[in-house]
Amino acid sequence: MAGAAVPLIEAAAARALAALGFGAAAGATGEAAREAIRKRKEAADKARSSPVAQTDAQTKAKAREKCPECPPDKGTPFTRTFRIRQPWVNYQARICGMPSGPNFITEWVFNAVRFDGFTSGACLLKEAKAGYDQFFDEWGRPRTWWAYNVNDIIAEIVRQDLAATPKPPVRLEWHWQQPTSYRYFSRILSAAAPSVPHHYTP
Repeated sequence: MAGAAVPLIEAAAARALAALGFGAAAGATGEAAREAIRKRKEAADKARSSPVAQTDAQTKAKAREKCPECPPDKGTPFTRTFRIRQPWVNYQARICGMPSGPNFITEWVFNAVRFDGFTSGACLLKEAKAGYDQFFDEWGRPRTWWAYNVNDIIAEIVRQDLAATPKPPVRLEWHWQQPTSYRYFSRILSAAAPSVPHHYTP
């Protein structure tokens, strides 16, 4: 279609140039029109291939790719306080990137459920688990005096998974600081909440 339209456009341009008094000599009208069109096409091609034009096109493409609305943006920060800063706080602050201080860390509440962190640009809710290997024996099994907590953690991920909607665009990830707890929980929790990925992030 575009190729068939070019002769028609050139003919129309030639008539327009003739009407404006260009190319009075015989045969000059068509040549002047073709030359004017060629110059305009070259200028347009240069403008499209310029770095500014390419950057503008990339910016527009990225804007289209980004989710126009991330539902957890409507959530609220929750300040968790403590008398003494524990090592898990440092890990949570590093993984989740939320504000923290000597006696507090900020978490995120969305759909009435608490998450350790939230990254708006990625529409990503996060949970960070640190120091859990101490609750496992040398065979990688939960210690008997702590084992009842496993059900609490299963309930926590199910609660978060149900709250982290709609999917997409909302995503939820869990991060584990230590290898034994990562191996154990990534297996059993994947059965409870298959859509939630687990990462071993020391």
